[in-house]
Amino acid sequence: MQEEIRRKFVVTADDYGIRKTAEPILHLAKKGKLDRVAVMIRYVSKEEAEALLKTGVKIDIHLELIHILKSGNEMYDSALKRSINFAWRYMLRVVTKKKVETEWEAQIEHFRTLFGRLPDGLDSHEHLHYFPPFLHVCMSLAEKYHISFVRFGRKGLLPHLHHSLSGKILSFFWLQTHRFFESTKRNTTDYVVSLDWFPEFTDFTKHLPEGTIELVVHPEREEDYQSILKHF
Repeated sequence: MQEEIRRKFVVTADDYGIRKTAEPILHLAKKGKLDRVAVMIRYVSKEEAEALLKTGVKIDIHLELIHILKSGNEMYDSALKRSINFAWRYMLRVVTKKKVETEWEAQIEHFRTLFGRLPDGLDSHEHLHYFPPFLHVCMSLAEKYHISFVRFGRKGLLPHLHHSLSGKILSFFWLQTHRFFESTKRNTTDYVVSLDWFPEFTDFTKHLPEGTIELVVHPEREEDYQSILKHF
C-alpha cells in the first residue's frame, strides 16, 4: 500500500488471547503491520502478555461480556444472531448497566495486574460499548483510570461505503451518542471500520475520506491475515 494511504489507517487487531489469535497477531506486530492490539484479558496467559509487551505495539483492553451473554466466543457468529441474543438478555435484565460496569472494571484491574500497567485504550468485543448505556460505562471507566484513547470515530463509521448489518447498527448508536462522546474530550480516530465489512478492501481505499481511520482486523481469519500482509 502506498505510504500516504498507510498513514491514514490505525490498524488494530482484535481478540488477542481468545481462540488461536496470539500467534498471528504477534507475527504481524513484530513485522510492524499493526498499530494497536486489543486484548481479551480473561483469556490471555502471562507468557502471551509478556510477548505482546515486547513488540512495542499499543495495547488496548477489549472489554467483553461473553460469560454474561453466553455468546461471543465463536469466530463467525452472524450479526443478526448476536443482536437477537443481546436484545433478549437485555430485556430480561440478564445483562444490566451495573453488571457491565462491575465486570468491565474487574477486567481493567486484571489487565493492570497481568501487564503491570493500565491499557493504552478502551474498546469492546462485538463493539458492545457503542450501545448507549454501555458507552456511558466505558467513558466513566476511561475517566476513572485516565485512559485517553477510546474506539469510537469522531466523524462516524462510514455506513455509506458498506452494507454490513453490524456497521449499520453501530452507526445508528453512534448517531445517538456522538455529542456525548465529544463532551468527554477522549482521543479517538476520525472514523472506525472493520475489515470484514468490505468484500474488497482495495475498492474501499478508492473512496477514503479525509482523516484517520481505525481499521479493525481479526488476524486469526486467514482472509484478514493475508489482506494485512498484502496491503500494509
